[in-house]
Amino acid sequence: MSVVSFEDSDVVRSAIRVEGFRDDEFNYQLIRALGVADYGGSTVGECLAVVAEITDGSPRTWALAFERLAQRVEDRGRSCLAGGRRVSARDHWLRASTYYRTAEYYAESVTDGSDRAGDRSRACFAEAAALLEPPVELIEVPFEGGSLHGYLVRPPASATSAEGPLPTLIGVGGFDSSAEELYFHLGAPGAERGWNVFVFDGPGQPGCMRRNPGMTFRPDYEVPLGAVIDHLSARHDVDTGRLALAGQSFGSYFAARSAATDRRVHALVVNPPVMDMSRYMEAWVGTEVFRMTRDIRPEDVIGVPEDLMPRQMQWGIAAICHRFGVPSFHAWRNAIEAYRIGDLAPSIACPALALVGEREGAEPLVQFRTFVDEVGGPVTPVTFSPEDGASTHCQSDNIRLSAQVTFDWLDEQFSLSR
Repeated sequence: MSVVSFEDSDVVRSAIRVEGFRDDEFNYQLIRALGVADYGGSTVGECLAVVAEITDGSPRTWALAFERLAQRVEDRGRSCLAGGRRVSARDHWLRASTYYRTAEYYAESVTDGSDRAGDRSRACFAEAAALLEPPVELIEVPFEGGSLHGYLVRPPASATSAEGPLPTLIGVGGFDSSAEELYFHLGAPGAERGWNVFVFDGPGQPGCMRRNPGMTFRPDYEVPLGAVIDHLSARHDVDTGRLALAGQSFGSYFAARSAATDRRVHALVVNPPVMDMSRYMEAWVGTEVFRMTRDIRPEDVIGVPEDLMPRQMQWGIAAICHRFGVPSFHAWRNAIEAYRIGDLAPSIACPALALVGEREGAEPLVQFRTFVDEVGGPVTPVTFSPEDGASTHCQSDNIRLSAQVTFDWLDEQFSLSR
């Protein structure tokens, strides 16, 4: 019997090597883009192919490479629609929306294309949304002289036999999420289970600030969320007695604030719980950086050599100052002291589901346990392990499992059967 040596084979089954990046944040952002493939938001091949165009740790090359990919995929969608291929066009535009959003993450303060990438992400999604069944409804919630842009994702007829208003989940994103991305995490999986799901861009998030530059992050997020609940409660297809919030990343702080102060919220999902944004950010950037005595303004880091300050840090200082509406790093550090649940925790009386990945780090696990111990209502804690393939932040590596846990729990709270 002979032994086949694959080293001598002339057949190459894959030219792609899954190596990822040395930079931890680049690795997570790649997983984040890959994860939405579960609901048509990307493909593995496209995401891995673009990695070859990116210099590890260089935000500029990341933004430009993903924008080029997005443009190619968008153009394919237009060719498909011109040929009458509506499903193919829709699928391409859903993916293009993700790739533009992925480019936007690092485009801010790196290229002049941040608004362009964000606008194209929204435009591609809107075109795809019109081709979904049923079509996703674009909604503008009036708020403080502007509006909060969002989407109401409704279940197809095959997903529910109920007549009249339906249980409704409001998805609340974090620092850099978009309503379009939340569609893949919550909208699509919720609708196929018979839920209305509303996802939106709130103050401080890129999609909101493109159109409302003065609407920066604010600790009293129950105010904009209250406007969203007011708007949805006036609709005939929303069951206000079965209204829930699901916050992802920093959005869990925003959602928890609303659950503590607004009794119209009947169930809460926090993924993962963020009880104290200041402590969370200190753990993320490192105490040495977070507590540095020198104050830095965005204009101070323009042109600083990378050996003196990594590009990631330069990008981060500009992004946080812009989103929080502050002039400097120290001003931001002071501002986020107000982003704490603190004494509001016992006022969260509705049932809550707390999710966390086992490998998210020590501080997220501490805040997870604090949430479980301190909130006033019943809490169901769920920790995802590496064996689950869902141990990263917001289960970006396994959003199907995360959606199953989330919506099965929500169904149980409202005695729904599928």
